[in-house]
Amino acid sequence: MKPLQKFILYSLLLSLVACASSQNKATPEQVSALEEMVANKHFEIRALWAQPLVTQSMNSIANAGLLPPGSTANRIEITGAANYFKMVGDSVMADLPFFGERRMGGGYNQNKGGIVFEGIPRDLTIVPTKKDNGKTIRFSINGDSEGYQVIAQLYPNGTARLNISSTHRTNMWFQGDLVPFKEE
Repeated sequence: MKPLQKFILYSLLLSLVACASSQNKATPEQVSALEEMVANKHFEIRALWAQPLVTQSMNSIANAGLLPPGSTANRIEITGAANYFKMVGDSVMADLPFFGERRMGGGYNQNKGGIVFEGIPRDLTIVPTKKDNGKTIRFSINGDSEGYQVIAQLYPNGTARLNISSTHRTNMWFQGDLVPFKEE
């Protein structure tokens, strides 16, 4: 076999092996644990990463070096911050940091500058995702002075993604760990 043909054959084999998808299928135990948490409406999402909408202001903050180490304008590590999203029975509560721009009136309160709400959500829907055995939860809720649209995507592997749209601020996404809620 000519060296060029060997090279092409090995390159093709290498690319096939490297590009092969290794699907992380959820185990039946993980799926049933997720089903139980969602059915009982008894879980918590501990956010590890905040993903703000990248604007010129966010780029300026990142360029000034004001973000935590390892963070960028579109992905900010919030591991050490006390933040959460909880669903306990019919109530939801959240206290999450906000990075972005305020688009409408309202003051910046140094004690409540983040995304804070607590109460019974409106228009709550819970639907299964077809692709990954996860669940998608959608609802609306009001905070002190603004309204929120929340989409929570829950995955059997214990991870979650939150999308929070506000009536007064730019959108925020959060990624974190999904755990059963435990009274403290």
